[in-house]
Amino acid sequence: MGSAQQFIIDRILNQLLYTMKKLLTICLMLVISQGHAQDIFQESLYSAELVMKNRDKISLTDQQAEKIKNIHSQNAGEFSSLKWDLDNANAKLKTMLAAKKVDQAAVEKQMDLVLSLENQLKRKQFSTLVAIKNELTESQQTELNQVKGSVTRLRGVTGVQGLNGYSFGDGKKGVVSVTTSGVAQPIYIIKQDGKKKKVFSVSDIDPNSIESMQVLKGTTAVDEYGDEGKNGVIIMTLKKGTDYNFEE
Repeated sequence: MGSAQQFIIDRILNQLLYTMKKLLTICLMLVISQGHAQDIFQESLYSAELVMKNRDKISLTDQQAEKIKNIHSQNAGEFSSLKWDLDNANAKLKTMLAAKKVDQAAVEKQMDLVLSLENQLKRKQFSTLVAIKNELTESQQTELNQVKGSVTRLRGVTGVQGLNGYSFGDGKKGVVSVTTSGVAQPIYIIKQDGKKKKVFSVSDIDPNSIESMQVLKGTTAVDEYGDEGKNGVIIMTLKKGTDYNFEE
């Protein structure tokens, strides 16, 4: 192979690596920021399911119940439509990423569409939950907090749910898989050189220090991590030489 051909190949590989790392950084930041956002939802908002399940306990009136049912049903159709659009956009993005040569401009544009649809879904859920809360009295909200200990989180879309099953690699060692799903927050496992640590936040992790990222869910997560893994497990393997405190 001539030097000119090798130069072109190296340039293509470097460009692909840059694109994959950029997408990984975006995905990881979304996972981290989603955890903070969900904490706010937990403290302040109530799902229709939670309210109706405890309607007798909180003395929900028939008038309140009808209003909450209407709020839920009015938004359900729009939510389903957005979800279908998101599924279609995700499928297209996955196909584009599976190509031997990735069109960087096209894949970033498709990624923007996926993120836009996810944002619309979250806004729709958010507006629904706010409207439901406004139908409840202060005492009813207090009782709901006591029933569950904290408020139900946004359901159906968490972090980069649209990226389920996608893999981003650097062509060297490891494959980075980004996926989040479920109602509650998953646990995080940080690994490096045979060491392992369970954490509940990755806000202090530099995305550039991650060698690979894998997600376990369902029975696989439970089989390996027991009941703690029921909401999913995100395993992050750090690059050699990364300074991380495994002792605390």
